[in-house]
Amino acid sequence: MLKAMMRLLMMAVLAASGCSQDATPPENNPNAVVLGEIDDVLPNPFKGFVPWIGTQNPVYDTRLQYKTFEWRDIEPVQGQYSWSTLESGWGNINQSGRRVGLRISAATPGSGNSYDIPDYLVQAGVPLRGYSIDGHQGLAPDWDHPAFLTAHRNLITALGNRYNNDPRIAWVDIGSYGFWGEWHVYRNDSLAATQDTRRQILEHYFNAFPDKHLVIAFDDDFATEYVTRHGGGIRNDCLGTPENNDWYLASLNRIDPTLNDRVWKTAIITGEFCGSGFGAIEGTTTRFDLNLAFIKQTHWSYIGTAGGAIPPQDETHRANLDLLHKTLGYRFVLREFSHAAAASPGAQLDISLKAENLGVAPFYYPWPLVLTMWDANNIEVFRTDLASDIRTWLPGQISAAERITLPGNLAPGAYSLKLAIHDPDHDSPGLMFANTLRDENGRYLVGRLLVE
Repeated sequence: MLKAMMRLLMMAVLAASGCSQDATPPENNPNAVVLGEIDDVLPNPFKGFVPWIGTQNPVYDTRLQYKTFEWRDIEPVQGQYSWSTLESGWGNINQSGRRVGLRISAATPGSGNSYDIPDYLVQAGVPLRGYSIDGHQGLAPDWDHPAFLTAHRNLITALGNRYNNDPRIAWVDIGSYGFWGEWHVYRNDSLAATQDTRRQILEHYFNAFPDKHLVIAFDDDFATEYVTRHGGGIRNDCLGTPENNDWYLASLNRIDPTLNDRVWKTAIITGEFCGSGFGAIEGTTTRFDLNLAFIKQTHWSYIGTAGGAIPPQDETHRANLDLLHKTLGYRFVLREFSHAAAASPGAQLDISLKAENLGVAPFYYPWPLVLTMWDANNIEVFRTDLASDIRTWLPGQISAAERITLPGNLAPGAYSLKLAIHDPDHDSPGLMFANTLRDENGRYLVGRLLVE
């Protein structure tokens, strides 16, 4: 009699809460939740479009920003690092959620400087050598010079000491070598560094940033192989035409024919369009189908800065950008969440989850999947981190099953079960599923449980 009354009470509470609008539930759980999918562009972290630091995308709520910094501006005096210069324009990331990617360059064509290393290195005897590229002239350092390498190690070590555990930093480009820090000296082959020098520069980054995601431009085969072998990702800074896209794949295949098919499963793939803003518009209008297929094939998570703030040209272009945003990186949809309809205080509850990743890449950060339990007064009475590692949620179908133990002091009554992926830096929901039934705090109703 008591159980029957409790079940009636649960039905009444759920009806009063507005949850009775769900579709007909399965027979084995008359109070199950039907998980609905939405088609919205979601402002999720670590994916989508990446504008310059301090700027905004004209349409989309972006959660990343990026900039290349000249070394001379970061270390104006030997051993004194201008963190205020580096962090200018970041804004309050705790409020905006717009984490940062950055790169250091020692030779930036078009920067407005004759050279981009600190003055003290020139005074210490690091030779400068002339270059010409894309209509720009400047002076590049002798990368092999011992004073350059010692100062570079000190710089990257200082960056790592400050930012390796800083949650504001989403990823770090391995820069420093080549034009724009892109690991090439295109049409200036006499400026190339030795392989040993390039290896040392790479080691500086991996030693300084053991806990950050690192990516590198694909232009140097030795560096790309080294970085991917050590768990880093790849940047493609020339997306857009058949020739450029084929060049990228040919470069990866030359290193290892399996590289494109495996690196993205654990490391970030990103990049931008060739041709700056014009190239980005052409690449998402007349060549959109080509580039969407290429992004799917090569598993990009985000795109920018050339392509990070494209103004839609018309409604068709806006639809293209919407689709591109939803395709980049991950897009999680909850399909089914199953458990018993009723349980006792202190009992073990078996749960199973079915979901789908509609994107082209996983989520690369160890954020916990958190299940909470709420009473009829919308008070949280239980919270647990589930065992599922969302970094393993590759594109396609996802299944997880586990057993949790309910608190022994639960009062009899009707409870709601909610699921969320938490941002560990704030211990609160930080990622949106492409689902309905999201509450004001970012949690998703996935089940209802009667405690008897």
